[in-house]
Amino acid sequence: MRRFMKVLLIGAGGLLAICILLAVLIQGGGSEKPTPAQVAGATTPTAAPAAGSATPQLHEPTATPPPQAAQEPTAAPQATPTLPWGTSKEDVHATLVEGQTAELIDGKEVYRLTLEKIVDGATSTNSFQQPKEGNRYLLFSILIENAGTRSHLISASNFQLRTVAGFDYEPVFAPVGFTEGDALSQEIGPGGKARGIVVFELPTDQQPLFLKFDPNPITSAELYFDAPNALELVQSGATSQPAAAAPEGTPGDQAGKSWGTSKNDRHVPLVAGQGGAIADGKQVYRITLLAIVDGATSSNMFVQPKEGHKFWLVQVQFENAGTSSTILTSTEWALRTQDGFDYEPEIMATGFAEGEVLSGEVGPGGRKQGIVVFQIPQDAQPLFLKFDPNPFTSAELYFDAQ
Repeated sequence: MRRFMKVLLIGAGGLLAICILLAVLIQGGGSEKPTPAQVAGATTPTAAPAAGSATPQLHEPTATPPPQAAQEPTAAPQATPTLPWGTSKEDVHATLVEGQTAELIDGKEVYRLTLEKIVDGATSTNSFQQPKEGNRYLLFSILIENAGTRSHLISASNFQLRTVAGFDYEPVFAPVGFTEGDALSQEIGPGGKARGIVVFELPTDQQPLFLKFDPNPITSAELYFDAPNALELVQSGATSQPAAAAPEGTPGDQAGKSWGTSKNDRHVPLVAGQGGAIADGKQVYRITLLAIVDGATSSNMFVQPKEGHKFWLVQVQFENAGTSSTILTSTEWALRTQDGFDYEPEIMATGFAEGEVLSGEVGPGGRKQGIVVFQIPQDAQPLFLKFDPNPFTSAELYFDAQ
């Protein structure tokens, strides 16, 4: 009997538990999930009830208009495809006139330049800052705004000038004494500005074709301020055009020499007026020897040959007939004399009437003129002059003594 009562109590307890569970489930299922409007209404303070009103009046929350999307930046102007320079889609072209403003976008970096003043024939009050005879100063006063995300050091080295004759020029180093301002050299933070001058020394009979601003040589974005008639000059053929990618001279594997026997090498005579070219992939370099001076002299008292030695000088015109810019340095040249000794060029070759040392950047289709000077024994005579623009490839140009 006691066992029967125990079983009966357990069964009744289980039945009671089932009934409670069903009640809970039914109540929970009947409650609906609140809508977003209900949630908004629950979280929005209610208005105070009107006087004499028993029931407070609820006000629907005012819909907040969605925020306007950030305005997209104005697309940068596309490069003019008919020009032989600045054909990258990131390049920007503007007119080379006073008051002109142009913007260059390079990834997240934005540079805004204004040509505030252009002075053709600028003068310096510094007696040591004067152009050579037959030359003049062309000065640009430039305002630069950094509309990007990082700081940038901007200086005259970011600029280059090409003339209508096709020659490329680097800015004058540390120009001083100009009333238009000081040399452009400033770190500019995001949202900041800087102003300064960029000065070029040009022959009096040469006119600018374009001024180039290149803030980052690693990327392709460049800003070109083109002369107002630049396109007409190109179409008329007045400016230099990149030449066909073809080497000039006798191939090295047919030269019969103990040097320069690579099939990519070229051999031409070592005489004034002689030109030659080598092709290194898509790059083509053309060299013309304008003059050869055995026993050249310098007006600089600190640039004199050692006793028993002399200066052997070549005046050179370099043409970049390739597809990308190249930077010239003295390390690309070497001279071997007939007694088998090799010589490297003089680095500090100043005071020579034939010109300045050949160096600097030359863009596609551009030219540059300069000198290469060697110091050799008084009785030595050259065997060959070698130009090697890339030590990692085999293409070399040899000017061989006859």
